Amino acid sequence: MEDSIKKLFEVDSKKLPRSIPLFPLDNVLLLPFGKLPLNIFEERYIKMTLDSLKTTRMIGIIQPKNNNNELFQMGCIGKISSYIETPDYRLVLNLEGVCRFVLQERNLTPGGYYQATIDCNDYLLDLDSMEPHVDRSSLIQKYTNFFKMKKLDIDKEVLAETSNLQLLSTLAMLAPFNKIDKQAILESPNIASRINTINSILDLNTFQVVSNKEPNQLN
Repeated sequence: MEDSIKKLFEVDSKKLPRSIPLFPLDNVLLLPFGKLPLNIFEERYIKMTLDSLKTTRMIGIIQPKNNNNELFQMGCIGKISSYIETPDYRLVLNLEGVCRFVLQERNLTPGGYYQATIDCNDYLLDLDSMEPHVDRSSLIQKYTNFFKMKKLDIDKEVLAETSNLQLLSTLAMLAPFNKIDKQAILESPNIASRINTINSILDLNTFQVVSNKEPNQLN
C-alpha cells in the first residue's frame, strides 16, 4: 500500500509536462532534488499557482536574462509539494526541483502569466535519484570559506543529514552566487560537470578575494 501511494507523488518521464506556466525569478536557482520556498503575492502569479494546482502542480523556474523581458533558455521544473494560504491573500509554497528544461516558446495567458512549451528530453537523467560520489568534507569546507567571505553562516549540522544529491542542490541554491554563475551551474550537462563548475566558481571567488586583499596588505 505504501509503495503504491508513493508512486502517486513521484514524477517520472511520462509525467513531465510539455507545457508549463513560467515563473521568472532573477538570481534564483532551482536544481533537481532541491527545495525552494516561495512567497507568492502578485495577482498574476497567484492565478498561475492556482491554475497549476488544478493540473500538474508544476511550474517552471527560469531566470530573466536582462530587463528587456528576455529569458535564459534553460530552467527547472518545480513541483508544488505543499502550500498554505495566508490571511493577507498570499500563497506560501514549497517547490521540489524535478527536471531541467529548454524553453521553446511562450505565450501570455489571460491570467497575465506566461505558459511555455518546453523540452526535457535531454535531461531525463535529472530524475535519477542514484547518489553521486561527492567529496563532502572538501565541498562543505569550500562553501564554508565562501560564506564566511560573504559574512554569512552555514549550518554544518543540517548539511550532515542531507544526501549527496540534496547537498549539491541545497548549497548551490543557497550560495550568494551571481546570476551568471547560477545559470552556469544549472546548465552543467551532468552531475560530475556540475561539481566541477561549482568548485571552479568557489575557487575563483576565493582567488579574487585574496587578490583584492594583497595590495592592502602590502601598504
